[in-house]
Amino acid sequence: MDVLFIEAVIAEIAPLIVGASVKKVHQPDADTIILRLWNGRRELRLRLSVAPGASGLYLTENPWINPPAPLRFCQLLRSRLSTLRSIRQVPGDRIALLFFEGPDGSPLRLVVELYGRCPNMILCDGQDRIIDVLHRRNGDEQHTPRRKGAIWTAPPPGPGRYALWDGGVIDDAGGLHENAAGWLMRHVHPMPALLAMELAGRMAAGEDPTEALEKFVRSWRCGERSFWTGEVDGVPRLGAFRPVCLKREQVQEFASASQAADSFYARDASNRCSGTQGQLLRIVRRALSRLQRRLDKLHQERVAAADAETWQRAGQLLTANLFRVRKGMTEIDVENFYDPGTTLRIVLDPALAPAANAERLFAKYKKLRRGIDHIERRITETLAEKPWLEALELALEEVGSGEELAVLEEEMQQARLLPRQPQKPKRRPVSGHPGLRRGLSPGGLDLYWGMNSRANDYLVRHVCRPGDRWFHVKDRPGCHLVLKNPRQDQPVPEADILYAASLAAGFSRACEEGAAEVMVAEGRAVHKPKGALPGQVHITGYHSVRVAPRRESGL
Repeated sequence: MDVLFIEAVIAEIAPLIVGASVKKVHQPDADTIILRLWNGRRELRLRLSVAPGASGLYLTENPWINPPAPLRFCQLLRSRLSTLRSIRQVPGDRIALLFFEGPDGSPLRLVVELYGRCPNMILCDGQDRIIDVLHRRNGDEQHTPRRKGAIWTAPPPGPGRYALWDGGVIDDAGGLHENAAGWLMRHVHPMPALLAMELAGRMAAGEDPTEALEKFVRSWRCGERSFWTGEVDGVPRLGAFRPVCLKREQVQEFASASQAADSFYARDASNRCSGTQGQLLRIVRRALSRLQRRLDKLHQERVAAADAETWQRAGQLLTANLFRVRKGMTEIDVENFYDPGTTLRIVLDPALAPAANAERLFAKYKKLRRGIDHIERRITETLAEKPWLEALELALEEVGSGEELAVLEEEMQQARLLPRQPQKPKRRPVSGHPGLRRGLSPGGLDLYWGMNSRANDYLVRHVCRPGDRWFHVKDRPGCHLVLKNPRQDQPVPEADILYAASLAAGFSRACEEGAAEVMVAEGRAVHKPKGALPGQVHITGYHSVRVAPRRESGL
């Protein structure tokens, strides 16, 4: 987020959040703080992110998980922040200052440094003395070390000879026409990269450098804003002004700065997947990779084991020709009565007697036969484990709360994907089936679907009755969905069936496809096998429908 966008977003959100009380503080990952603010009319969520390369602040509508055990800096903010009194930007810099009042009325300042390779958040008291920082690390060429007890000071202005907002004639144009964008970023402060590319384009079209700069400053000061996301030269960009010369691709325009930032950074957050959710996802994906390698190896061993009959035949042929074998021989050609008219060359161990060589071949045959049974059993077990891991991966990607995350973490511990901690941190109690969603069909019938394996098991065991309808996308990981039928012996309307099927497809790995095949079964045909992995069921009969995926938030 560049200096222009920060200015625009602060001007936009300040009237909404100034004077708001801090109701909750979340830290979904190591670089992000979510402040839930009540302004007397509605609750707002202010996202502060200091992720390197993706830092910013804005009001968010996207759901962000609340881990059950808050991290250090999150706990500090919860205990210190009470009311947001004002918010402003350090002039010409990518630093936001949020002024709070504590529970005892003491003034506090949250400094959000959004620049450089090591952005950070710093909580200071009324005298700018540092109470604590989000990331306790050494400084770099752009950041001075931030230590508890030190006085926070803003960094010095940039080195540019010209101030963007002061105007004036650009009289030193040496090198300007060779690399205009680079020259502007070195000599004008502040000068975001996006604006430098736009001004360079205007200059290349014949516009005077001073005139181009002044024209932009006038339009900006007049409040001309255009919030968009897109790609410029293949790089994702977030803009607050409407470019004239930039060639943009995949452009999306938004009514507000927060909406544009919410869309832009939501994609980045899903790609980064940091924090507890990202750690669990990486563990599951590594397990899936190991499982696939194991499956490939087992298939190779099955091909090798298919030669077992060859060893048995060689043993039988050697037994029939023992009178020709002498100790010390390394091979012998015998008539192959399994393929009349051909001979078979059998390799011998010169250290063994003739009978021992035959026994060696039969022993090899028996070992391979035993191996085939073991390989087939291992392949069956591996194929049963793969859908569970894929469903676990999908549930982690779509987790919506700290409770749901805690349930998935517990499931992974039970499956020994995670080590059990002898002393777990104290956390909020988890309900029996978090992740269960509820909705209504067009005909007013109740719908229930699970967002994780525990919720899916609960659906099958306690919610689904014999006359209800059960749904699941075919051959893909996804939710289990139950459509309740109040009249168990009566058919369910087709419109309700298709609506429920589209929801089941929407909460599955097929959610981005144009159409998906969904299995529909009566509740009496769905059973949970004894010893099956979480979320796995056995279906004795079903029919399929093909629908377009859809998603509803549910209750």
